[in-house]
Amino acid sequence: MRSAAPCALTSPQLSESETVTRSFYDRWIGGSGFLSALGRSIFRLSGVVYSRAFVRAARLNSRDSVLDIGCGMGTVLIAAQKKIRSNALYLGIDLSQQMILKGKLKASRTVAGNSPELLVGSALSLPFGKSLFDVVLLSHVIKYLTDDQLNLVLDETTRVLKPGGRIVLWEFNPVFTPLLTRLVLRCSRAQKLRNPFELKFALETAGYNSPQSFRIITPWLPWSNVALVAQIDSI
Repeated sequence: MRSAAPCALTSPQLSESETVTRSFYDRWIGGSGFLSALGRSIFRLSGVVYSRAFVRAARLNSRDSVLDIGCGMGTVLIAAQKKIRSNALYLGIDLSQQMILKGKLKASRTVAGNSPELLVGSALSLPFGKSLFDVVLLSHVIKYLTDDQLNLVLDETTRVLKPGGRIVLWEFNPVFTPLLTRLVLRCSRAQKLRNPFELKFALETAGYNSPQSFRIITPWLPWSNVALVAQIDSI
């Protein structure tokens, strides 16, 4: 049976980097021009493609409750919930008010009955109690975090995960030239791209056991990804 949802956090206190990120996505996805329409189409396509890899990597079943941090328009959540046919709690949180508004509209149109709940909020201070979720997803979020913010977010995920819960994450891998990496960061208003060793170390420091790599393909950009799944201690 589905758990009661936490209260929405509609006006989070944001750091400077979070404010930049939210403004970027609010302008891009919330606009009415061609680039905004293209961006929304990209997110819809990504949600369908990424949901397959997410379901496999997380070993999702119909009883698992899921938190998607940086959920965007909720496309991964919506597609995953439909694949699993789950009535468990599926909840997404994102900085961008425009992404959340458009995601709620999409969910109301495409999901019959139970649908993911989408909230505006900050990953640095998740508005949820302890041990609420079986799985946490971080999809293309980590590049927006400083090193200190990444550690804080991972501490927050360990807090909200149930004992034995799983974290799944993927992000662009800095495998091309430094010039191209800097271009990606500048265009997306991001902070840093990290290699698998850096992310595995961060996960292990936060209390996750033996992070394992898996394969995921970005359908709209010829760029490889770091993709990891790990489990929190069961005690």
